[in-house]
Amino acid sequence: MNHYLNNSELIIATANYWNVIHGRNADEVTQDLEGRQIMRVLGKNIAWLLKMKEASKGLVEEPSTEQKVTTNFIR
Repeated sequence: MNHYLNNSELIIATANYWNVIHGRNADEVTQDLEGRQIMRVLGKNIAWLLKMKEASKGLVEEPSTEQKVTTNFIR
């Protein structure tokens, strides 16, 4: 999945570990303290990225897109 996001030239928000939370139902999910922390950090980082993007409008020029060049290693 990470390769797809990179290939699409997307900005990826990160957390402090894998972006997962575990549980078979809502009660079990609330008991996953590590998963809940990861989701909080991820949410804060997503919000920060969105605020930075909005604040930089008109100040920082967005990069131009380029036609993708592909290489076929079979010759």
